[in-house]
Amino acid sequence: MATKQAVPPLRLAQVMLSKGFGGAERLFVDLCQALSGQGVQVLAVCHRDFVKRRQIEGLPGVEVASIRVRGPWDPWARWRLRAQLRQFQPSVIHCHLARGAWFCGPAARALGIPLAANLHNYVKLKYYRDVDLFLPGTLDQRRYLEIHHVAAQRIEVIPHFSLLPAVEHATEPAGPALVFVSLGRLVHKKGFDVLLAAFRKLLDRGCEARLLIGGSGPEQDGLRRQARDLRLENTVSFEGWIEDVPGFLSRGHVFVLPSRDEPFGIVALEAMACGKPIVSTRCRGPMEVLNDNLAYLADPGDPSSLTRAMSAAAADHDERSRKGQQALNRYRDTYSADAVIPRFLTAYRRLAAGS
Repeated sequence: MATKQAVPPLRLAQVMLSKGFGGAERLFVDLCQALSGQGVQVLAVCHRDFVKRRQIEGLPGVEVASIRVRGPWDPWARWRLRAQLRQFQPSVIHCHLARGAWFCGPAARALGIPLAANLHNYVKLKYYRDVDLFLPGTLDQRRYLEIHHVAAQRIEVIPHFSLLPAVEHATEPAGPALVFVSLGRLVHKKGFDVLLAAFRKLLDRGCEARLLIGGSGPEQDGLRRQARDLRLENTVSFEGWIEDVPGFLSRGHVFVLPSRDEPFGIVALEAMACGKPIVSTRCRGPMEVLNDNLAYLADPGDPSSLTRAMSAAAADHDERSRKGQQALNRYRDTYSADAVIPRFLTAYRRLAAGS
């Protein structure tokens, strides 16, 4: 009787070559953390100056390699990356963003290792010419790939996820005033200027409320000036960079995502995990996750539309509690690490077997 051969352990290289921290970098870090302890050996290749490098160092089963990348032309970085991959011998390389694909493509081709890639945004696909399998986070990104003639068998949609454990039930903080919370990088596309204008209109309607904004970025000073001009000093608080996301979200009754554009929006998943009712603009990413049953929706870049959605959330306690619980259930079933990581592992193993 033939004995069944053991499946060799999966060896996976995760490659992210940017220095800052946004949604793409968060997925990279979360994947490294989620794969740690899953019986997967991971080589995490990051930029030497990656701001969240400490979060992936010391994880069981994760080896961290840092590379200095001076630009897309940098031959030393290319050589160093190829040397790291040759030494580790991964079953699959998973790269993130255009720079990761641009550097990993020639190395993967030369070493004969299959290459998977996350787009994270809608960039020119010339940087992804050596990718074997695209792993877009949304159906809209899948359509983008198909429009640019990427074959269907080279695409598998796997949503982004959050490591936050789902709360047992949606709850609200105590207090007489309704508290709205919002979180993200303080940049133009995130729409915090729209949120401030909408919040002013909400107060003018007679709603008793406060607004907490977490995050930092280049528009911080301008947003503070706007808040002063709108006479919001006593009702809006800028909380700075937030490390304890669940703790921050627990201070609010309703989470607001005011983005003008959002390829996915992991912060919305974090709000769902915490059972928070959500007000969101109808951006491409959030609209893959949310709908009218799960959230209050507004038009991007429109303060009046956002005010109406926030007002609806403020007016009906039972309805917003129902939406918060529905969103929590959807997170638990579809967007938690327990729901998503097995899908990544299946894709990796299938790609490795096909190589």
